[in-house]
Amino acid sequence: MAISHSARLSPLQGETVWTLDGDAITETRGRRARRFELARLKSLQSAEGGAILTFARGRLTIPAMSYTRGLRPENRAASFAAFVGAVAAAAAVTTPGARFRNAGTPLAEPLTWMIGLLGGGALLLLLFAATAGAWTLGVALAARLVFVMILAAGALPWLNRSGQNMDAN
Repeated sequence: MAISHSARLSPLQGETVWTLDGDAITETRGRRARRFELARLKSLQSAEGGAILTFARGRLTIPAMSYTRGLRPENRAASFAAFVGAVAAAAAVTTPGARFRNAGTPLAEPLTWMIGLLGGGALLLLLFAATAGAWTLGVALAARLVFVMILAAGALPWLNRSGQNMDAN
């Protein structure tokens, strides 16, 4: 049984249907059809809003949202999640070298490191400025580092820290 997901990419275009047929994904829009072999899949990046599949010769973007007749967005997350899960499971069998990951996860760890390094740098700057006798200059420069650290810490809750690599099975 072939699993499929459909979405209307634009209010002016017809509906696009992605179908998983064994070892290939077929994208059909009107009379035009493109076929992507899972054996040539290099990576699959998934997020709540869509997925990006990178192949040896091209890239396939599959959104989770669609347009309805009234030009309103429609969330088709249920069929999207089922389709991407099936693609990941089929690709894990067909292409063992492909990378699978959630697109929202890679920024949280480097941002946490950046916050820690900025805090350590601000403390060292205060220490070196105090030993050189330029306490006010050290406080002024450290305040700028702490401001950037606060901005980075403010962005941290919006990052998807709970996402793990997609389980292909």
